[in-house]
Formats: sequence, C-alpha cells, structure tokens
Amino acid sequence: MRGWLIYDRKDAKRNSAFIDWFLEESVSLNIDLQLVYTDNLNVTLRNGQVSVHTKQKQDTPDFSIVRTIDPLLTAQLEQAGITCFNNAEIAALANDKIKTHLEIAKLDIPMVDMHLQTNAPLPQPPLAFPFVWKTASGRGGKEVHLVETEAQYQNLQQQYADQSVLMQQLAQTPGKDVRVFVIGKEIIAAVLRSSDQDFRANYTLGGSASLYTLNTEEQKLVQRIVNHYDFGFVGIDFLFDENGSFLFNEMEDVVGSRTLSKVSDVNIVRHYLEFIKERMEDTGCTR
Repeated sequence: MRGWLIYDRKDAKRNSAFIDWFLEESVSLNIDLQLVYTDNLNVTLRNGQVSVHTKQKQDTPDFSIVRTIDPLLTAQLEQAGITCFNNAEIAALANDKIKTHLEIAKLDIPMVDMHLQTNAPLPQPPLAFPFVWKTASGRGGKEVHLVETEAQYQNLQQQYADQSVLMQQLAQTPGKDVRVFVIGKEIIAAVLRSSDQDFRANYTLGGSASLYTLNTEEQKLVQRIVNHYDFGFVGIDFLFDENGSFLFNEMEDVVGSRTLSKVSDVNIVRHYLEFIKERMEDTGCTR
C-alpha cells in the first residue's frame, strides 16, 4: 500500500517531528508512505483525464494524507483517482468558517449568535460590544479579533475589506474551549484549552491544556456531527454557554496534535494510519 504525505515545504520544517512520527508508524504497518511537497506536484488534464505526479515521476499512490490547506489540490488528487484524507468535501467545508456554520446549523447544533458578512461591509456594528471578529479562512487563532470599540470595528472593516467575515457574540466563558479529536466515526479524545490572558484559548498562542472527559450529552452532540460526515482526521472545537453546555465553534481540517500529545499518551498518528489502512482495504482501493 503506497501513500503520499503531502505538505507545503515551509510547513514541513516546523512539523518535522510530526512527519517523522507518520513515517515511523507507517513502516510498522507495512505502508509505503512518502513525504511529498506541494511544489513538487504536477497536475495535468489530457483527453479529459486528470493526472497528478511528482516531478520525479514517482508512481501514483493509492492514497494521500493531505496536510496542507488546499481543497482544490485535494479535489484534483481525487479526480486523478487518489483517495484523500481528509477528502475534498471535508477540506472545503472545514476551511471556510461561514460554510461550516451554515452546514452545522442544519444539524440543530447550538452555537453563538453571529452575523455573516460576505459582501459589502456594514457601516455600523451588527452586534453589541464586545464581540469576536473572524475571517472565514483564518485558522490557529489568527485573523481573530476582539472588537470593543467603534474605532476597532471601522479599522477591521478596512483591513479585511476583501474577505468574508464572521462577527460572533462573545461566549460566556471567553478564553476557554474544548477540542475534540475525531478519526472516522470515532471520538478519540478531547482537550480543554484555556487562557487567562487572551479571549482565544489556542495552545499555540500561549494557552494551557488538559485532558477533558466528555459527559454523555457532550458525546451525543459530537456524535451527531461525526455521524453526518465522512471524516478522516479532524478537530471539532466547542465553546461553553452560561450553563456550561457546548456551543459549536470551529472545525479544523489539517488538525495538529501538540495539545493532545502534551496531556496524554494517545498515539493519534497510529490511530489515523490504522483507520486509513482499514478504509483502503475495505474499499479495495489499493493497486
């Protein structure tokens, strides 16, 4: 079974330990996994057929683990007959926060009230201060701002004039959220992230983390989302309302595992590769 582990070259440098983890685990599972950089891929369309190959003309893989945010690349790989994890549908959904919220709302999942700005900016703030400003494509806590004044609002409208934006009510417990790690249809683990200095709880922004045990109601809520989608490996983030109940916040496609690795001994890479191998064997997608 052959696979590509696809990264942007610059992202690969800061994720070298995670990449090594993938390559080491793949050997023990008898998977031929090769690291491939996005700038080494060529996509062609000839006689109505899409093909993807490396500049060295490496054999086309059975599957690709896409660890770069590029739903179009994933779609091209799939059209060339390469099974992708995550697939193009999940990549397109999770990397557009507006699309994510619109789709998750169909499942009757609680979330904070928000205003979605996809065209002309509003002259006046649509929500009472303070509220949270996010671009639809931002991730990792970047392009997320706490808006407390009219001046901040107007500055952000100018700064992000060409981008789709979400404006959300500030949750009752700012600086605190739960990330749930999901592989396929299985909830693997959850981590509570918190920050005393920032309304954003992201671990990469200096927050703390601890293992979190989902209660029965939280498990049912998460499973409602999980059962609806064909996930590979994603992180689903939740805020808390005034009663401590979950409010859906975001979904991460190219999800990291720094927090989970810090607070547990869960071998998330092994779980992911075992899931991929079983999926490929069950569907007969190996060459």
